[in-house]
Order: sequence, then structure tokens, then C-alpha cells
Amino acid sequence: MTRPIFQPSDDEARILINRLQSINVAHPLNPRDHGPFVRAFVRAVYEATGKTFSPVIYRRLLDAYAPERRPSTSTLERAKQSLIDELEIEREGAAEVASGDALHLAALIRDAVLDAFGTHSMHPPHVVGANASASAGTDVAFWKERAAEAERAIADAQANAARLAAELLAARACCDAMAAGLAAALDQLKEQTAQIGKLAAEFEQARLFSMRAIDDARGETRAWRERCASVEAQAAARAREDNILLETFRQLAYQRGAAIPPVLQKDSK
Repeated sequence: MTRPIFQPSDDEARILINRLQSINVAHPLNPRDHGPFVRAFVRAVYEATGKTFSPVIYRRLLDAYAPERRPSTSTLERAKQSLIDELEIEREGAAEVASGDALHLAALIRDAVLDAFGTHSMHPPHVVGANASASAGTDVAFWKERAAEAERAIADAQANAARLAAELLAARACCDAMAAGLAAALDQLKEQTAQIGKLAAEFEQARLFSMRAIDDARGETRAWRERCASVEAQAAARAREDNILLETFRQLAYQRGAAIPPVLQKDSK
């Protein structure tokens, strides 16, 4: 027979939805790192159901309650194993607390009994003579009253010990959750620091490239300016030579009476 698909009860779903509200605030969507959210989500599922599940079940729950989260199967498996390890540590701690509470409870019971008997005589009053039979009844009532007081003291001590143990476990769970949140925040800080370092290196490379491009452009502009100045100087010198040559031909033409070209006649005017 195929196993039925897991479906949380209404109470379990309500608890999980309440947990998810704070988890989403503590761990905003980060497509590059689902680890912190998945660890908190797996813990919330355990708090709601009291069980751990396979990555397939966790993925179905994510599709139902947090469809925007798409962690890998390996991430879900690591989060589950981390939760199992944490639960084992918590169970060992609870056993140690229970052992210590047993000793503390014994001390509380002893103190309660001593306090109960401290206001009364440890021995019932004895009557001698004709009232011996009446004294026996008084002894029974006395010890019944002392026993009732001791039972009440024991019950109060047990209730106090249970309350203290529950508060201690809750405080430890809160500390573990805060430690996990701190570790996740440190991981995000390290990642952001690495990204900032990469951006700074890329910016420095872009700055150096821009500076080299500016220097190359300045050098090329300077070379073209010098080349233009050289060409202008050569053109000016050639123009002076042409003027001297033209003047020489004009003088020879006047001396020999040769016909003066129209261009020279025009220039002479």
C-alpha cells in the first residue's frame, strides 16, 4: 500500500503560518542562499508537528506555504540533519536538567517537611493515665495532618520543578534560535563583505582602465597637434619660397621685355 501524503492538521497549519511570519521577516528572500530560511523553516515544522520529514515533504510544505522559496534538495537534507543534531543535544540537556532537578526536588521536599514540622512538635503529645486510648486517636490525627502537609509540600515542589525545567528548556530553545539567527546573519555579512570586496576590485580596475584610456587619448592628441604644427610650418616655408621665386621671375620678365603673363600682370597691379 502506498503511504498517504502528509497533510498538516488545522492547528499545525496555524502554528506553521504564525512561525513563517517572523521567519520571513528575519530571513528575506535571497535566491543565492536559502540556508538560513530553510533551517528556520524546518525547525518551525517540527515545532508545529513534533516530527521531522524527508526533503520531499518539506518541499511540498514549501510549495504550499512559501512557494517563492526554491531551495535545493541537498539544502533541505542538510537542514533536516542539523535539526536532528540540535534535537539530540536538547534531549541530552533535558536529561541533565532532569537529573539535577531530581536532586533539587529532594532538597525541596526535605526543606518543605522540615518547615512543616518546624511549627509543630516532632512528637505528638502523650497523655498518661486513664486517657491513653484517647491519646492514640490524637496521635493518628496528628500524623495524618503532618502527612497531608508533606504531600502538599511535595506537590508544590514538583510543580515548581516542572515549571523551572520548562522555562529552562524554552530559554535554551530561544538561545539556540538566536544563535542560529546570529550565525545566519554572520554568513550573510561575510557574503556581503566578499561582494563588496569584489565590487571594489572591479571599480579599481575600471578606474585604472579609464586613466590609461585618458592618458592614451592625451598622447594621441599631443602627437596630432605637433604633426599639424609641423605641417603648418612647412606650408609657410613653402609659401615664402614660392613668393621669392615669383618675384624673381617677374623681375626677369620686366628686364628682358618679355610678355608678362596675365597672372603676373594682375599681381603687379
